[in-house]
Amino acid sequence: MSHCDDEALAALALGEPVDASDAAHVASCERCAHEVAELRDLQATLVDAGAAGPLVAPPDGVWAAIDAQVASEAEAAPGSVVPLTAGRRPRRVPDRTFAGWVVGAAAAVGVVIGGVGVALALRDGGPQQQLVAEAALADLATEADAGTARVERRDDGTEVLVVDTAYAPADDGSLEVWLIDPEVVGMVSLGFLTGDHAEFEIPAGYDVASFPIVDISVEPADGDPTHSGDSITRGILEG
Repeated sequence: MSHCDDEALAALALGEPVDASDAAHVASCERCAHEVAELRDLQATLVDAGAAGPLVAPPDGVWAAIDAQVASEAEAAPGSVVPLTAGRRPRRVPDRTFAGWVVGAAAAVGVVIGGVGVALALRDGGPQQQLVAEAALADLATEADAGTARVERRDDGTEVLVVDTAYAPADDGSLEVWLIDPEVVGMVSLGFLTGDHAEFEIPAGYDVASFPIVDISVEPADGDPTHSGDSITRGILEG
């Protein structure tokens, strides 16, 4: 069996979008799912450590080693969005550069867990977040409460969709997160849900006023990038 590479596992652990085939593999592979869980535990540990007190800047040699590792391993092209065309919806290509940075940083500083190296750069304060809109999510089958979604604007102007919901892997596919317009015609995929909490950067040009519907669907690994029509969770963002 061919397992997911380190970059895909790191991206899943951090809530970054990945290829549908990688998400489907982790959902069915005990080994890869275990590694993703360990990476999430490490992330929580490092974040807690940063919250416990002020962080001390590492020696210059550490960052030099990280830069050298990233230069050799990170893929060059960032994610992009395909323009909306009739009968198709725009799809964001997974950005492996960030995941590659995480794996490269781990290799440089020697942090290894479950065979996958991961390091998180912790900064005092971090980026400021401004709440733009929020939505209550509902289970479409039962109309029961299914968590929340909110859009936050960072201090650099980018917007992020934050999803908190009870995650359960789908038996016949992966869970994909979308923003959809009120006519349910235009839509953009933000990535795949792999845990109870996930954050997705919203591509430039898409705003909650034009795409207020948060939708989670079951997407089979069939190579078709369009929406399957099998939505399981939905909510409407309100500012």
